[in-house]
Amino acid sequence: MPDIAWINGVITSLDDARVSFLDRGFLFGDGVYDVLKMCNGRTFAVKEHLDRLDRSMEAIRIRPSWSRLELEEIIRDLAAKSELLDARIYIQVTRGAGPRKHEFSSGMTPTLAIFIVLQQPFPEEIRKAGVRAITVADERWAHPQIKSLNLLPNVLARQQAEESGAYEAILIRDGELVTECSSSNVFAVLNDTIVTPPTDGRILPGITRDLLLKAAREANYPVKEDYLALTELQSAAEIFVTNTGVEVLGVVELDGKPVGSGMPGRITGDLYRLFVSRWLNA
Repeated sequence: MPDIAWINGVITSLDDARVSFLDRGFLFGDGVYDVLKMCNGRTFAVKEHLDRLDRSMEAIRIRPSWSRLELEEIIRDLAAKSELLDARIYIQVTRGAGPRKHEFSSGMTPTLAIFIVLQQPFPEEIRKAGVRAITVADERWAHPQIKSLNLLPNVLARQQAEESGAYEAILIRDGELVTECSSSNVFAVLNDTIVTPPTDGRILPGITRDLLLKAAREANYPVKEDYLALTELQSAAEIFVTNTGVEVLGVVELDGKPVGSGMPGRITGDLYRLFVSRWLNA
């Protein structure tokens, strides 16, 4: 079956899916989104992702016209119709369609759009070899804790990484403070301690980040949620990034210089295997 979409109750092929030109998501980026993953027919961390979607909607005052149970049923139904075992499920909620003006009325009906596509496995040769990263100034909008559709700064940072031959862009605030990446959270290993910036409103609270921290603590790894200075990141023994798509991915080069031995580190590998065992193969 081709990639399929669900738009306000209508199921179509992804190519035929349509929303109004006056939809505020299209006009303003006035909406939020989240992405789930299916592995071997099992949807990963549904509660955690939908909890975050709820928080994001509440933060920008979108009141859904559906219940959590209805949304879960829509996701299950779409996944079954797709007949896919390994898939990416994209959920987007906008404030809806209305007059083209900045202010919005409280009675608007949100647009709910979902699509499901095949998720190709991340190449093992890349995971084994590790990836390169660069640092760029964190110039995103003022509320990075909301998974908003206003992603232009993230797009530009990721494009800068792509044009530099790097996989990811690690964002630096005020020239010295490490926050996160264009589409993932960042971790460093300093003196055998796993360090990652805290969820204090200046980063997106990644689902994989949170689950990895939980698994690491349960396994008695030293963990610290605190901000990193750029100089600390540059001297880290290991750096890795996390998100739903790549799970745990080692960074072996930063701004043209090797990280540690220039290969994914021991703790990075241990945490990846722990994460897979704890959350994906459970």
